[in-house]
Amino acid sequence: MSPRIINTERLLAREQELIETALSIMEQDGTAGLTMDKVVARVPYSKGTVYNHFCSREDLLTGICNAGMLSLAELFTRAAAFQGTTRERLLAIHYAYLLHALLDPTRFMLVISAKTANLIERTSERRLTAHYELEGRLMGPMLKLVDEAIATGELTLAPHLSRRQIVFTNWAGSFGAISLLISSQDKCSCRDALDTQTEVFNHANLLLDGMLWQPLARGWDYDSTLKRIRTEIFPRESALIDKLGEDVQCQEKMSNLKTGG
Repeated sequence: MSPRIINTERLLAREQELIETALSIMEQDGTAGLTMDKVVARVPYSKGTVYNHFCSREDLLTGICNAGMLSLAELFTRAAAFQGTTRERLLAIHYAYLLHALLDPTRFMLVISAKTANLIERTSERRLTAHYELEGRLMGPMLKLVDEAIATGELTLAPHLSRRQIVFTNWAGSFGAISLLISSQDKCSCRDALDTQTEVFNHANLLLDGMLWQPLARGWDYDSTLKRIRTEIFPRESALIDKLGEDVQCQEKMSNLKTGG
């Protein structure tokens, strides 16, 4: 009997189908509502086939997170190629992160789950290896910008900070600002009337001013930088989030009309 030939493209397509199915379940029932049985019930494959791709629910969640990280890495690569100073290119990466959060919010928030001990323990070694490799791809463009900024004199590294600490601070600050601005905005009065895009950019500039990353905000027109980033690097994605914002405003107006608000 001839050995069975495994079609790699077919396997990858099936894996992507399982990920998309899981995402649709999570969008309806939340992350806690995702189970392997629900996935099996929605796809034309046996339970054994599904488990051949993902050995557990946690392995599936890591696979979903990895797929999101791959998309984000592509956005970061485009952002780092922006024609501008090192600080402008880093701001483009912050904007790319915002795009990822607004266009793919479920996978954006999965970064929290991906770091829990339970998920790591129940994820396959192959999937974890891919996850750590993707982390490296995400950090790579920012580390290069830090190195370039130091070499050009646009950034003087403080004695108590390393290159990786600079990158981590930017990632943590951006994730925190975006999470607070896009999650449950109606439940926190301090976020009333705040424009997400503007505030994420303001937050990044405050952070970089604190690091004395040149040119400082007071000496540069960063509003023009944001416009260039939107039009030169991410015109399609920017149009999509503008449309999302318009749709949300329209829904709010209809809701107010119905309730007499």
